Amino acid sequence: MLGLRYYGRGDLRLEEVEEPKIKPGFLKIRVRTCGICGTDLNEYLSGPIFVPKDKPHPLTGRTAPVILGHEFSGEVVEVGAGVKGFKEGDRVAVFPVIHCGECYFCRRGMENLCVNFGVTGLSEDGGFAEYALVRPNQAYKLPESVSFEEGALVEPLSVGVRAVKKAEIMPGDSVVIVGAGPIGLCVLLVAKASGAGKIIVVEPSKVRREKAKELGADIVIDPTGKTTEDVVGEIVSETDIGVDVSFECVGINETFRTAVECLRKGGKAVMLGVFKCLTPFDAKGLVVGEKVITGSVSHSADDFLRGISLISSNRVDVRPLITSRVRLGDIIEKGFEELVKNKEKHVKILATMEGSA
Repeated sequence: MLGLRYYGRGDLRLEEVEEPKIKPGFLKIRVRTCGICGTDLNEYLSGPIFVPKDKPHPLTGRTAPVILGHEFSGEVVEVGAGVKGFKEGDRVAVFPVIHCGECYFCRRGMENLCVNFGVTGLSEDGGFAEYALVRPNQAYKLPESVSFEEGALVEPLSVGVRAVKKAEIMPGDSVVIVGAGPIGLCVLLVAKASGAGKIIVVEPSKVRREKAKELGADIVIDPTGKTTEDVVGEIVSETDIGVDVSFECVGINETFRTAVECLRKGGKAVMLGVFKCLTPFDAKGLVVGEKVITGSVSHSADDFLRGISLISSNRVDVRPLITSRVRLGDIIEKGFEELVKNKEKHVKILATMEGSA
């Protein structure tokens, strides 16, 4: 079968690899659709970051090369010994988190914080292939009303579900989302479905600003050429006292400051961006304003289930996030390289496996 294997920075290879054989305790999935995540792109450009290179992953025993892809859906074609509750033909979305189930965090239902945290598609072979093996606790059945494309978008949507849950949004709360990439837009969709009031999006890309408006943002701000103070001033002018909740979805100093400084007193900032540098900020303003800063990473099984429910109930429409579809055989040139050259023109590129509908 064809698979997209990651060897190291700048080294992706479409190769013929052996089709995985079913193992006890696993499901074999015919992959239908898999999305390119910003994490995949970062591994390609700057990795290895999460892909184990020299030291095997503690739960999977794998090192590079691995088949990338952790946003995927498909259908069950084989059920391994000991697996119950699944049958051939079941349509599923894959919850990619791998966790030990034994550490302090796993015992408290916080598998996304597992000390041995792993991800199918980074820590072991994933969804950019015709077939993949997954554990039964990673496979969530899709209602017939949910397409395979929508199923592949459950994973990024559930990241937004978790962030909005951490924000504790109340009906009518004003919201700022800094960064309208795939995750920022997923936050927008979930925040709107959760009853948020005025939603303001800060984003330099014209295409993504337009997409944010299409998905329900009330106000979009282009920060290009503006200082943090200018952007915060615009936000405050729209809300008088600042916003109730902000979401930082970029991971740079300027956007961190915007997300914190635009808050009203007592407001909460949720950080989703993966920062690569130390970030100075006005601690005095944090203290005297009694503001709250919290992080939000990945998602839990409950978040994943909530994502499926939001799609199947038509409370959220993820289809407008798709800006391009490519075949697996074209994924390097028309997927990864396209994002390198024209990232600002895209939200989500989905790959369809060879031979799938």
